[in-house]
Amino acid sequence: MRWILNSIVFAIAFGASGQDLSMAIDKEEVLIGEPFVLKYTIVSDTKIDTLVYAHQEVLFAAKNSANATEVGVSTPYELEVLKEFKDTSYTKEGQFFWEGSYELTGWDSAYVVIPPQHVQIEDSIHTFPAGLIYINSPVADPSKPIYDINEAFTELPKEDGPLLQFLKNNWWWLSLMGLGIIGVVVFLATRKRKEPTPLSLRQSTLQKIDLLEKSKGYESNLKEYYFDLSIILRRFFAAHYQERILDKTTGEIESILSDYGLDQKMVLLTRQLLTQSDMVKFAQSKPSLEEIQSITNDARRVVNEVADLDLEND
Repeated sequence: MRWILNSIVFAIAFGASGQDLSMAIDKEEVLIGEPFVLKYTIVSDTKIDTLVYAHQEVLFAAKNSANATEVGVSTPYELEVLKEFKDTSYTKEGQFFWEGSYELTGWDSAYVVIPPQHVQIEDSIHTFPAGLIYINSPVADPSKPIYDINEAFTELPKEDGPLLQFLKNNWWWLSLMGLGIIGVVVFLATRKRKEPTPLSLRQSTLQKIDLLEKSKGYESNLKEYYFDLSIILRRFFAAHYQERILDKTTGEIESILSDYGLDQKMVLLTRQLLTQSDMVKFAQSKPSLEEIQSITNDARRVVNEVADLDLEND
């Protein structure tokens, strides 16, 4: 299929270019409003004559996720750019370096996914890996006193009103009625409540892939669909192997999967899946529905293969 050929050509071109792209975040977790530095680096064996990177000025477009494993990574999240984007180029030990950095902050508590960023080097488009940072709410300081918003009190009238008089005279049967209502509510809630069976990592990941496919997001935003699919795989690998995956390059992920004994065919298929989300944006033709369904099924194959390998080792 055309997308497989595109992936292979992309992988060969990327590996032969002699350029290494990386991304780093100086902190794994910050408080709301606390600044952090996002840094992109390119290392090249040859001199770079032309480099084009469209930096973001006021707001940095990211993705919002309620936790580290949830599939909803398509929700927009805007990070504030605190300082103007800066980049520099220099030579060290015969290699050419380019570095660009942001100082950012966030104003809502969330796991924030930094999407892959694209840069043009000479006549080719390259992609920096994705990243993840947790923006947390500040904890109240127990050493500081807590004040009431309003400490004024209103005195009750000395004489009992009609309602209070009614409650005093009929409290006993009102109490029995209240207890009866509470008992009925508790009984009905207990009878209807059914504890959900916890899903395994394999089941929850396949469920997320199914939900993504059923949403038919590829009809409105094909690039977003492929990106979400790659994030689901990265988070599955991270939870299964207890490794930081989101900020790893495709080559580093290949090495991790190989070290854990994953079949080489599955390693190659994983590389194609992770790079396809970048290829879609720059491909001259739109993948067909059959190709989209095929790559989604390939993602399921990778998840099952990794889970089955773990069972065989046990």
